[in-house]
Amino acid sequence: MLTQQSLLAWTILSIGLVLLPGPDTMLVAGHAARRGFKAGLAAIGGIQLGGLLYMALCGFGFLSVLNAVPGLFMTVKIAGAIYLLWLGVQMLRGAVRPAPTGEAKVMPVGAPFRQGFISTVLNPKVAVFFLAALPQFVGTGPDAPLHGVLLIAIVYGLGLVWCVALAALATHAGRKVGQSSAMRWFEGALGVAFIGLAGRLALARNA
Repeated sequence: MLTQQSLLAWTILSIGLVLLPGPDTMLVAGHAARRGFKAGLAAIGGIQLGGLLYMALCGFGFLSVLNAVPGLFMTVKIAGAIYLLWLGVQMLRGAVRPAPTGEAKVMPVGAPFRQGFISTVLNPKVAVFFLAALPQFVGTGPDAPLHGVLLIAIVYGLGLVWCVALAALATHAGRKVGQSSAMRWFEGALGVAFIGLAGRLALARNA
């Protein structure tokens, strides 16, 4: 049963989780800085859709399938690592060979949206975190799935606020530096970070 104390504890935990740098924040910051606030919002939309998927899986009791089905965690983990690696390589290529002036903003908003959704869904560590943490707050009663949906919604609600603020800041910073060498260094740093996240995900274990 959820209490005010458990909700407060979960909210504090969620704030720490949201502020921890990961693929979501880097995608939002990268797209907003390079292609504007609209692209950042598109990436946020994809991330939120991924959160809705986790909420649905939790509500119907399917989230635990990731642990229950042999090999499923490994499959999702490898797919996620490959996708993050691909994103990192693409950013490094963009940093080394920048697009001509004005071309950087041509990318349709569907691309950031799709990247945000896929990177969220293909990160099994998110599901494993929910599987490990939620039972400590919602128990195992008949209302546990519904309470789990509420707690996951808190995580993604806080994430929405943080990512929108991050997108606004990144957009402002991107306008300041434009297509200068500073932006190329930023894109290259993001590429390296994504490759590092891919390696960390590939080495992750299903705890």
